[in-house]
Amino acid sequence: MSNVILFGYRGSGKTSIGRKLAHEIWKDFVDLDDLTRARFEDKTIAEIWEEFGEPAWREAEADAASQACSLKNHVIALGGGTLMIDGARETVKQADAVRIYLYCEASELARRIAGDARGAADRPSLTEHGGGLAEIEAVLAERDPVYRSVADKVFDVTHTDIPAAVRHMIKRCL
Repeated sequence: MSNVILFGYRGSGKTSIGRKLAHEIWKDFVDLDDLTRARFEDKTIAEIWEEFGEPAWREAEADAASQACSLKNHVIALGGGTLMIDGARETVKQADAVRIYLYCEASELARRIAGDARGAADRPSLTEHGGGLAEIEAVLAERDPVYRSVADKVFDVTHTDIPAAVRHMIKRCL
């Protein structure tokens, strides 16, 4: 196994856990949102969606997923919607990696997202609900089965802090 690929809903800890995990297992870290944003001069995701539209973001995200999955010896944090793109999902499925779904209950995701002022400003709403618990529940209902279909391992991070999550993943998932 060359790479570790982390995915889950926004706020599940993909980036925070991914950075710490990469450090602990001596791998490099790459955040797919950052890789994709670089293709748009590092504008926020909300700015990119406003200026270029979601389809342009998703196309760039799929290309970035292909680039990231071709790397060796990395921990890769996918964007929350990456696996909803057919081509990106197939790329991730075929990657030389262990694929870990960081599952988190909707109410905890809502709490984490509400507590991240920068994240709320930088990221677009995904439904007509305009954010919050109703949006998370609606989007998670669509994404959860897809996440589970791609995952080699599912790890519930609802009540787990970053150091404990990393220890558990090293012990049980890698």
